[in-house]
Amino acid sequence: MRPTIERINKAVSPSWHFVDYLCDHAITGTHCGWHYHSEIELVLYHDPHKVSPGKTVLDDYVGEATHGCAYLIGPGLPHMVTRSSTATPERASSSHVLWLDQAWLQSLVTTVPELSSVSDLLVRAHKGIKLSAACADALFPLMNGTPQLKPSAQFLRVVEILLLLSEDKMAQAVTSRPLCFYVAKETPVIDKLEKAQQFIADHYNTQISVEDICRHLHVSESSLYRMFEKHFAESFSDHLKNYRLGKACEWLVRSNTSVSVVAERVGFTNLSNFNRQFKTAKNMTPTEFRRLFR
Repeated sequence: MRPTIERINKAVSPSWHFVDYLCDHAITGTHCGWHYHSEIELVLYHDPHKVSPGKTVLDDYVGEATHGCAYLIGPGLPHMVTRSSTATPERASSSHVLWLDQAWLQSLVTTVPELSSVSDLLVRAHKGIKLSAACADALFPLMNGTPQLKPSAQFLRVVEILLLLSEDKMAQAVTSRPLCFYVAKETPVIDKLEKAQQFIADHYNTQISVEDICRHLHVSESSLYRMFEKHFAESFSDHLKNYRLGKACEWLVRSNTSVSVVAERVGFTNLSNFNRQFKTAKNMTPTEFRRLFR
């Protein structure tokens, strides 16, 4: 149950990557575990036969991963998906994903004034966006089959998709807080951020102290506090707490382990505190959350 920063293999272009996932057979309880990207992710679920119901969790938001649902997920925003399927070759479902390099995207917006409307979209993506049903319908022909196109044709699709997203007036932010992960590549800051994330990934189930992570990163406490406030828009303690709650969600979905044991395994020493923090973040108890995925 190790958490991960998922690296995207951008074989066609270092700036974007399209993938189509086809499901044409029965599957019981497929899971994409708690993870995040340094890229912006657009995901579309296409299931006209309603054979692959699912749920998605974006930080403190729980929503549907069903036909006509599309989400824009900002860099650093932790998320997971669980789905089951009764699909057949005649009644298939599919998921379509586009990852966009945030630095390239910002450069593109700066270079092409006609894409200025995309800037607001980039900011809103940090809170996660659920796109309207009309937008999701329009996305399908733009994303389906695009991985097989030449890079030049893919680039045109990227521009069309960006303009479509920026014009979606019914799109809604879904999380209560942004996860700000925008930093230039190849800088000491990105190295510190990734080391901090990995340290939390390795030790979240122990009693991590500020002193522990400062020693690991070779930074002062004040520098650590500033780094988390600037790039994650939250304190170190809040970031660790929310990360633990995210891992608890994964345990609750993927196992029958009791709530008390889950709380202990993700680093909470007090069950009452865990239940209280979980309900505050998810607006439901751990047991109610687990029932959503049964």
